[in-house]
Amino acid sequence: MTAKPAMSTTPPRKRKLVVSRDFDPSRWAHAAFFVGFLMLAFVLTNFTEDLWAILWSYYPRALGRPNSEMSTTIGILISLVLAVMAWRNKRWFKFISEVATEVSQVTWPTRAETRAATIVVVVLTIICSIILAIMDLFWSNVTDWLYSL
Repeated sequence: MTAKPAMSTTPPRKRKLVVSRDFDPSRWAHAAFFVGFLMLAFVLTNFTEDLWAILWSYYPRALGRPNSEMSTTIGILISLVLAVMAWRNKRWFKFISEVATEVSQVTWPTRAETRAATIVVVVLTIICSIILAIMDLFWSNVTDWLYSL
């Protein structure tokens, strides 16, 4: 006779889905170009609105009042065209991909190393402040003594 195995009361563990996390620099390059587009759109939108307001002050009849929606559209369209041109440039894309590869190889400090370095910086800043305060007090007294002569 064979004994039956005991039934376990805990549910079986779910296997975690293992996804290959190979580093892909082109993914980061795409993200960098998108962030660059957003920043350029912000700058060009504000620049277009300010330029329109300046030109309107000189030529009010020819241009009409500044319109924020129109200047936003113009800024976004110009930045989109420039971002696509930069994204399609093979040399720029390769450069951004190489930068992403180099940044991925950086060895970042651990939490303990960061904490220790921060403590060193704070302590040295306090020491330097004390030394400078003593020097300032000394030279202030010396100059007061010299002026009193």
